[in-house]
Amino acid sequence: MIARYINKLYSFFLSAPRKILFARIIFFAAIILFILHSLAIIFINWGIIPVHFYTTNGSPPNLLAAIYTPFSLLLLYEIYLLIYYLTESITTYLAKQYEIIAIILIRRTFDDLANLSSMERVYDVNNISGLLWTFGGLLLLFLLIFCFYQLSGYKHVRIDESACSNKEKNFILIKKVLSLILFAVFIFVFMASFIELYHFPSLSLNNLVSVLKEMSNTFFGTFFTALILTEVLLLLFTYRLTESFSKVIRNSGFIISTIMLKLSFNTDGEINMLFILIAVSFGVMVLGISKFFDKMTGKRIDN
Repeated sequence: MIARYINKLYSFFLSAPRKILFARIIFFAAIILFILHSLAIIFINWGIIPVHFYTTNGSPPNLLAAIYTPFSLLLLYEIYLLIYYLTESITTYLAKQYEIIAIILIRRTFDDLANLSSMERVYDVNNISGLLWTFGGLLLLFLLIFCFYQLSGYKHVRIDESACSNKEKNFILIKKVLSLILFAVFIFVFMASFIELYHFPSLSLNNLVSVLKEMSNTFFGTFFTALILTEVLLLLFTYRLTESFSKVIRNSGFIISTIMLKLSFNTDGEINMLFILIAVSFGVMVLGISKFFDKMTGKRIDN
């Protein structure tokens, strides 16, 4: 009886049709808000809209700042996908975490480029070295995510529960419960963070974006804490499903990787990128070693 209600609730929020619907909503909302944000900046630069509508310091806005808006919506969709794939694969679930971090860094990079409003600032040595470090870190991060997907097999196929054993069905049901809890946490933390929008000092678009940035840091720090707790619970339930040493060590390593990602939200600049690269590299190495371990022990069993 309880399992039936859980499956119905899960299908309502996290089924494939709901994922498609959410993707369409995010897609159209991102386009509309990007166009509105861009038009607002253009009209301000043309003098049609007063400058104080955008910022209180009197400096003209940069059109690149509008890119921050659609990437913020893409992050929401990536979080939904992370929760959606939790019941399918732990590796895909972790890969979505890496994708979220990558989009956060890309969004931050566009914001940094938009802040370079003068040529003097662009050719400043510190700015150039900072941009080179960011670009190099992003390229390495993309390579690490690619390696992670290659090692994991990169398969997005829903599990056929009818072909699973009773123990596996129970484990899938547990993951559905955790997914629903994580989805509820996602909604609650997002709405709680959104309350901060009522505390900005003036009704300028730039102040609104600044509050959104602060809200983003608070939101992701809290949400990644929920991800860590979810992974710990999954690790404990894994013991009931399998006695595989490699899977237990792999999932433990994934928890360490997520903790490192959460710690990165408390850092800035080069240290932030370093924390992220170490976290993703650790996840890739743990997955690679567990795959190699399974292959070698399989050979020994066959012999």
